[in-house]
Amino acid sequence: MVHEAKHLLISTHKSPDGDAIGSSLALKQALEKLGKTVTVVVPDAFPSFLNWMVYKGDLLQFDQQSEAAKEALKNADLVFSLDYNTLSRVGKGFEEVLRADNTPKLIIDHHREPEEEAFVAGLHDIEASSTCQLVYDFIQSFDQKGLIDKRTAACIYSGIVTDTGSFRFRSTTAKTHRVVADLMDLGLVTGEVYNEIFDTNSLDRIKLLGYVLDKKLTVFPELELAHITLSEQELKDFNYKSGDTEGVVNYPLSIEGINVSCIMKESGGIIRMSFRSKGDIDVNLFARKYFSGGGHLNAAGGMSELGLEDTIAKFEASAKEYFGA
Repeated sequence: MVHEAKHLLISTHKSPDGDAIGSSLALKQALEKLGKTVTVVVPDAFPSFLNWMVYKGDLLQFDQQSEAAKEALKNADLVFSLDYNTLSRVGKGFEEVLRADNTPKLIIDHHREPEEEAFVAGLHDIEASSTCQLVYDFIQSFDQKGLIDKRTAACIYSGIVTDTGSFRFRSTTAKTHRVVADLMDLGLVTGEVYNEIFDTNSLDRIKLLGYVLDKKLTVFPELELAHITLSEQELKDFNYKSGDTEGVVNYPLSIEGINVSCIMKESGGIIRMSFRSKGDIDVNLFARKYFSGGGHLNAAGGMSELGLEDTIAKFEASAKEYFGA
């Protein structure tokens, strides 16, 4: 199917992260080396610390370039769905366009419980550390040298290092390290990529982090749980930009005795939630049961339309019911 297709479109999820952008650009670069015409469409803005990966003309942002994105989809022979398991993850507007279009869709993803009827085939493995690792496998399946150069290797590594929490999460396997070793043999300089992602903070972001840890962290020792909450006004006070709270949800897990963490952020009447856990504590099921979400065993997302204070109350009651048991 891929071999026959000439015009390809790569899509990824709303609020793209390092794995979404890295896998999309890596796949684009490899497919273009195979002579394909490839368009990447992201639903909306992504963090500025990922800008180094993106060259001019690399992608279209649906919320700003919807007509160009629709035209690219109209011309596509095949659509890749990267780093999401259901079309609802791309945002309402983009989802409506994708569902109305009959172009075959291939999934490359590692999230649980994919929307099987939305995809004709693909590469899906919940044990994979990241979608970037799966994209590496997919590119290697063409058995053609030169498809992964230094730039492509850096894109793949960006998704692996971010989705594994810098190789701390249980999704990190011996294979993950072997993939990175191969990327290094192909020219990857891991320190350069790490610095671009983790050491390019704005002053506002550092001040926001300090405020969060000092004023907004609530700990429940009896539940081995902590949460962080941020109102829309608080985010505005620190000139919030997409990605400024990336990784903040992991900080409470460094507290001795804390095994579950949640961050709740208010935006446009919606509360976006991220959950993290240690060991066998399943935040995927928790997110699905209480907050219309899901993801992985130790990392999941959810949302609420109750308002921030009511969402906090619901989270605390739900956590006592679920984790207290």
